[in-house]
Amino acid sequence: MSETASTASSVRNIEGIGERSLHWLVLSGNRIVVAGALVGAVAALFFTLAGLGLVAIGPDSAAASAFASGFVSGTVTLVTIALSINQLVLSRMFGSPGELFDQMDGTRDLRRRVREHAGESSVPNDPADFLGLIAETLTERANRLDAALRSGDDTPAEAEEYAEGIAAYGESIADKIESQTAIVNVLAVVLGTEYAQNMTATEHLQNEYDQLPPSAESELDAIDDLLETIAVTRQFFKTLSLQQDFARLSRVVAYSGLVALATSVAMALVYRPDSVTVPEPYLPLVFSLALGIIITPLAVFIAYMFRAATIARHTVSVGPFVPPEDRTDSE
Repeated sequence: MSETASTASSVRNIEGIGERSLHWLVLSGNRIVVAGALVGAVAALFFTLAGLGLVAIGPDSAAASAFASGFVSGTVTLVTIALSINQLVLSRMFGSPGELFDQMDGTRDLRRRVREHAGESSVPNDPADFLGLIAETLTERANRLDAALRSGDDTPAEAEEYAEGIAAYGESIADKIESQTAIVNVLAVVLGTEYAQNMTATEHLQNEYDQLPPSAESELDAIDDLLETIAVTRQFFKTLSLQQDFARLSRVVAYSGLVALATSVAMALVYRPDSVTVPEPYLPLVFSLALGIIITPLAVFIAYMFRAATIARHTVSVGPFVPPEDRTDSE
């Protein structure tokens, strides 16, 4: 096949320690654990700097004013932002009966398409099982297409390569999905541009050859529809994943923000005009721990923004149009 019509036979694999670590940081890792890692890194950094005398944390330093004003105002601002995000999430859940029926009809139409192509009486409600059924059906249809092509005369070699590539692509998705896993892990399997490449290859095959056996054309249409359901499903899962994350974010930031605010006030009272209430040998440890608690809301916010930005970046396009930078990343 030509370069523009080649199939992607596998979803993207995360290889290497560096790539796996980055993937865990920005996408797959538990957001609270990621936030904890960020907090621990900052607290350890300032503990080391304070121990080496590279930062001033004594009574005559700017630490007292930072705890008394800077950290308090920053924490209040961050909590306000988190609550605004919560309002945005809630606004997405409201709607008139007509709008809610339209949303329901769209979801049921997606499930109907998959059910008809899979030949099942119903489809799973679990996102992982639902995407797994699409992948298995895609592989089955591709194998049928391959059999139909081989039964005809003068079957183009690239058509057989296409069928083999699509079957391998479906198997690759099914192999990477774990049942009952978090929706973000399901979404991560299809974040790449492989579906778009396969949609282009399908369009090329449909328009390039008009003498394919009728059974092959039927299977090709089914494959095209299944690839379209993958594109729509990943956008729908993106919406669900981000709504869940933003709802958790607002709750965790509100909780940690209250603790951070109390810690800021407590640390401001620790500092006196010419002394501190904590013995000076313990001051670096107390300062570092307090700083870690105070920045926890910000660390949680950053951890969730990492995931949201990553998902948004890789799901910009609904169809086979792929931004150049995403195409480069998938190569």
